[in-house]
Amino acid sequence: MQMPEVINGFTHAEYLTVFIAIIFGYIGAEYFIGWGAMIRNRGMIKVNWQHLLWTIFAFLVFIQNWWGIWPRTEVLTHNIYYFLYALLPIFIFHLISVVLFPDFKFTIKKDMEVHFYDNSRWFFALLAIYFVSTIVSSFVYPDIGNVVIQNVIRLAGVILAIAAAYFHQARKLHYTVLIIGYISLAGFFIALPS
Repeated sequence: MQMPEVINGFTHAEYLTVFIAIIFGYIGAEYFIGWGAMIRNRGMIKVNWQHLLWTIFAFLVFIQNWWGIWPRTEVLTHNIYYFLYALLPIFIFHLISVVLFPDFKFTIKKDMEVHFYDNSRWFFALLAIYFVSTIVSSFVYPDIGNVVIQNVIRLAGVILAIAAAYFHQARKLHYTVLIIGYISLAGFFIALPS
């Protein structure tokens, strides 16, 4: 039996993208909850600008992923493997949010710089895995924009993230990677069609 393309005016692609949108919304909420908890617990935490900039960077990359998934919706219905692979980056961003934001339920003082460096190896390893998955995605799904330039930027992201994960306590390297990351993200946004 062949799966119907439309049931009561609701297409299979719409059905799958609604689920993906719900998951994206949940992960996006994790970032807002994390920032909100930092503000609510400001008397109990010591904010660190580098940690804060990395959370914003991760969220912007997450938003870019949401923007870039649009052309993939066309192939999500071809088979379940396309659909499952589309969920991989979303899962990675959930793990990134868990690593970036501490559990604020406990009333102990938290230094966000200490938290960041305690978790930096995981954070950068997850970023590297995400960038590898986006390179693979550019071959699995149709992509938008200048894919060659995007993949060069993604590959640079993989290399920088692996270096930052390996040298996870090297503060100067992390500052440099942060600056390069924002510049690369801006270049990536420019390479996307508007």
